[in-house]
Amino acid sequence: MPHQDEHIEYWTHPIHKEVELSRAHLNSFSFEKHIHLDYHIGVVSQGVQEYLHKGTHYQLTPSNISILNPDECHNGHSLHADGYHVHVMSLPCSLVEEIATEVGVSALFFQTPIINSQVLQRQFLLLHTLLTTERQRLSRLEAETTLLALVTELFGHYGQSPKLIQPSAKLGIMELSRVKQLLHEHLASDINLEQLSSSVDLSKFQFLRQFKTAMGMTPHAYLTRLRLEYAKKSLRNGNSAINTAYEVGFFDQSHFNKAFKRAYLVTPSDFKKRVI
Repeated sequence: MPHQDEHIEYWTHPIHKEVELSRAHLNSFSFEKHIHLDYHIGVVSQGVQEYLHKGTHYQLTPSNISILNPDECHNGHSLHADGYHVHVMSLPCSLVEEIATEVGVSALFFQTPIINSQVLQRQFLLLHTLLTTERQRLSRLEAETTLLALVTELFGHYGQSPKLIQPSAKLGIMELSRVKQLLHEHLASDINLEQLSSSVDLSKFQFLRQFKTAMGMTPHAYLTRLRLEYAKKSLRNGNSAINTAYEVGFFDQSHFNKAFKRAYLVTPSDFKKRVI
């Protein structure tokens, strides 16, 4: 059972409703392997978070900042028994692309998930505090300016061009993209392994093995996380928990609630109250 004082709080901000902020204190709670639809920036203010990313273990400490690209599999847990405090901001791809275009930065990819910079760590914590704790006294101009400055610094100095690595001999970049597109398009459908494997001309066994090698998680786990990520966006847009569940492919409200709380440590209804 999670420690009694474990919790995650969520916010959005009027400057951009798709920018999601969260703050958590976690002890025994562990994030299972998952992906995000957006860029995720994270800072630990106390303790150490350890996570597995592309086969390598990383430790997020109060001296650095974590950057995760969309669609990259990872997990997360406390390295020590006394837990950790973490502050996270998710940036939608549309916002990042808009900012990149405005400032002339072409790279939208981070080669490493950890940046060792106490300066950026402090800047991020200041921005996070402004957008959450100080949000009522914060002018829109100050919020936009501070956010733009941080994101420009990150992408201007640490962004790189994506490397097109072939995941496997048969499940290549194009084939993997085709499968992902099918999963995005069939959130609410009962899509099966045969449909996915046949779309890239592989047997079910070949496809399952190669997808897991390429993505670090099974197709089912990937689809479940996609559904939960889209569910958060739907709830932020004001849709009810029950309508959202059916909209993203959960045909049982109880199953949706349990999956959502297991992923985000809060129920869909409570999440909606926090971000609307």
